[in-house]
Amino acid sequence: MEVQYHSYGNIYDELDIEEIKKIMSSYDNKIKYKIRDEFEKKFAEYIGCKYAISVSSGTAGLHLALKAMDIKEGDEVITTPITWVATANSILLCGGKPVFADVEKDTLNISPESIKEKITNKTKVIIPVHHLGHPCNMYEINKIAKENNIKILGDCALSIGSEYKGRKVGNEEGDAHVFSFHSQKNISTLGEGGIVTTNNKKIAKYIDIYRNHGIVYPDKHEYNNEILKTNPWFRDCIGPGYNYRLGEFQCAVGISQLKKLEELNKKRKELVQYYNELLKDVKGIELPIEKDYAKSSWAYYIIKIGKEFGINRNELFVELNKKGIGCHVHYTPIYYFQHYKDLGYKKECKNVEECYEKILSLPLSPKTSKKDVEKVVEEIKNCRRN
Repeated sequence: MEVQYHSYGNIYDELDIEEIKKIMSSYDNKIKYKIRDEFEKKFAEYIGCKYAISVSSGTAGLHLALKAMDIKEGDEVITTPITWVATANSILLCGGKPVFADVEKDTLNISPESIKEKITNKTKVIIPVHHLGHPCNMYEINKIAKENNIKILGDCALSIGSEYKGRKVGNEEGDAHVFSFHSQKNISTLGEGGIVTTNNKKIAKYIDIYRNHGIVYPDKHEYNNEILKTNPWFRDCIGPGYNYRLGEFQCAVGISQLKKLEELNKKRKELVQYYNELLKDVKGIELPIEKDYAKSSWAYYIIKIGKEFGINRNELFVELNKKGIGCHVHYTPIYYFQHYKDLGYKKECKNVEECYEKILSLPLSPKTSKKDVEKVVEEIKNCRRN
């Protein structure tokens, strides 16, 4: 019996198909972005924020948000090295310098104490990444940011539906927050997509314009209407932007996916609890936690493999894959990658490096069954040597 780590697209159902059919049968090109506007409105209502601006990917959202915060050459942005490389790459794309802070061992989230140590007079933004979907300690991070006049950009790629002290992640303090709808995330918009949430009108306006080539429209933006009297077709370009738009079909699926999000996350939580129950007495395995202030989206289920287990993480990874159990590692520290080595980055975060040698992601998705969990745990126990 094989247990897949994840199946791309396996969270789609008839509801999503029906939304696509509706668009195909009634799409009116004269009403531009009607579905997109509806999706953005519903997402903003779900999060509880003023603005939600859809983009083609979470990476596009990070890039635009950093541009909106005026990150440029010489500016430093503090983030965690245990994240997908897009977080740091987005900083480089703006000309900024990623500065890596260490993490807390229990949550794998960025450490507020380490952030303090990394701040210089060049620090402009902090990007806390809510690893696994577990919210960072935002009270302390916001406090640090305010004391040092630093902006906050939340990387919420894994935390759709997560809560911090009873508020949805993406609506807590911070200048902007970016979500991803990639296939591996808790909901998806046909494989790719993202959205930026903010209560800052200036940031929202920048992202809205520059996701669409830097073009302004008379029905949406400040505009010189005198031009329209003689040139009614004219649409001005106020700066070089990007093609970072999310399509109407993707937004339609986003609407139907959003309706199911709470139920999908509930299923993930139930599977996490079942994993915890079956693994709690296995020596050499440290289980993930959920702190009192947090409600996790449980995007991933990550355990740590200690010496008492008898074999190390790498050996267990190989053994489980041989037995048909799909597993993964989230994530390789960014400064281990060749490009970052070429930029001069070296190992610098003790907790990151220690945890990286231990972490292992086990199969978890709404399609994972309790029998799948039982099989995974059985094979893990069979691999134990002590």
